[in-house]
Amino acid sequence: MYKFISCIIVFAIFAATTAQATLLKTTDPSAVCNDGRQAAFMVSKSESRNWFIYFEGGGAATTPDAYKKRQSRWKKPITDGNYGLHYPIVKDFKKKGFNVVVIPYCTSDLHQGAHTNIVDGRKVYFHGRKIVEDVFNQMDADFRSANDLVFAGYSAGAIGLGFNSDLIKKYKNPKVIVDSFWLDSESRRVRQGWTKGPWVEINKFVYGNMPKHCKGHWSACFPQRSKFISMKIKHVFPIWNIGDPYIKGDMNKVRKSIRNDIKFYDAGFSVDAEKFKVDGSQTWGHVITANKHYTKKIDGVSVKMLIENWLSDAGQTALVKTLRLKYTGLV
Repeated sequence: MYKFISCIIVFAIFAATTAQATLLKTTDPSAVCNDGRQAAFMVSKSESRNWFIYFEGGGAATTPDAYKKRQSRWKKPITDGNYGLHYPIVKDFKKKGFNVVVIPYCTSDLHQGAHTNIVDGRKVYFHGRKIVEDVFNQMDADFRSANDLVFAGYSAGAIGLGFNSDLIKKYKNPKVIVDSFWLDSESRRVRQGWTKGPWVEINKFVYGNMPKHCKGHWSACFPQRSKFISMKIKHVFPIWNIGDPYIKGDMNKVRKSIRNDIKFYDAGFSVDAEKFKVDGSQTWGHVITANKHYTKKIDGVSVKMLIENWLSDAGQTALVKTLRLKYTGLV
């Protein structure tokens, strides 16, 4: 009898978190996945006027060969109406009573492209920006009337937050959670030098038609303090761990730069991933909100707890613990 009641309770909780989940298709004929089919996104509504929007990650195709090696699921529209509800941060915000939108990643272009490539004689659509614009257009009334509006993304999805920051800034007091791609000043300095050799073709393949606000080198549109300041987006929670394979340059300069950015926002998370056994989705330190490390406690706090405090503007909202520079932020 006890087991039967427990099963009912578990089912009720699951049903509550997946209720009213809907699969919507994009309406703009150009808002398509790599394979040319109309993209889709997931909306799960609640009774509140709070909204959480999650940009999915999943790497990028930098060359024709890299594109061909990508799994087919990253190139076509989703068909599951509950898609994305399994992500820990999505579950968390759903339990908090937020309406949820998950923007799947099916364009291999960091959610920013508006161009096409030819691979083995076939046209491949890098139309990530077109999809994001379509989602925002369809959800515009809900986003504008939101009490609390939170945008988040991991890896390629985090990069998408920078490229689409001009769309995010249209709304009142948006909050942004950037998981595992943050250009501190040192990481950006290194990337600005990537202009010769294979980067000539990579730039054309990936960044053939960036959003208009992305002038100059593509790195200027990655998520970073200067980009969000220029867009007047004030509430930002960066996650950028030492050990993340995408951090480049002098590591002590990176540590100092990350520390300064997190202190600037009074929010964020950066630890020495190997020391604290934060293995992420690929290798040390990469991706937190989409896996078990969202609730992993370090010094008694988790990213989940820090974000909750950040949303309520109370308690500890930052944790920085690296080998050379150690800083624990308390608000």
